Amino acid sequence: MLDFFTLPSYAELGANALRILLSFALGLFIVLIYQWTHAKTPQKSFTDTLIILCMLISVVMVIIGDSIARAFSLVGALSIIRFRTAIQDPRDIGFVFFALAAGMAVGAGSPAVATLATFLIGIIILCMYYWHQHFAKNNEFILEICLPPDQPSETVYRSIFDKHITYERLIDKRIKKSKVVELNFRIKLANPDKWTALYNELSAHENITEVKLDKE
Repeated sequence: MLDFFTLPSYAELGANALRILLSFALGLFIVLIYQWTHAKTPQKSFTDTLIILCMLISVVMVIIGDSIARAFSLVGALSIIRFRTAIQDPRDIGFVFFALAAGMAVGAGSPAVATLATFLIGIIILCMYYWHQHFAKNNEFILEICLPPDQPSETVYRSIFDKHITYERLIDKRIKKSKVVELNFRIKLANPDKWTALYNELSAHENITEVKLDKE
């Protein structure tokens, strides 16, 4: 009971405060990398969560210390948490683990490893981002078209495909509730600058009810 009321020394409190501040700084750096390389506008709630997770995990690691009993107790306590927000992009899961790893390293008493790993991984992610931006092929798209169920699908779009597309692969085919047939293709354009021409010709076709063209 006396150990419960024993106050930590100022040096220990200062060290723990520095761990939390370092976790915050590393979490902020991770968020900056995430925002910089994200294709769309990131959700503020998700970016805030990354920073909070990084700090909380560092605190959890300090609490656990070398105690196996505490580790199992915290695992049991944290297992009741359920995340209701579905993560749509697998890349987001990577950033969640990125923040967790940085926080764990700081909390475990390895700030040098945490800092070095965070900056190296962040730089590698940036290099991958710029590689995709400047060196990846820009003629690859995901195409989604919807056709009436009574139409032979191949004859509807074949002439337009032969005009604009050098490669196609049907990746999904299904019937929607509105009774239309939805086809999803991975395609490569002969001229990526004419993607609007492909979209316009497909949209103007009388037997194609819906067209969606996304950059892969």
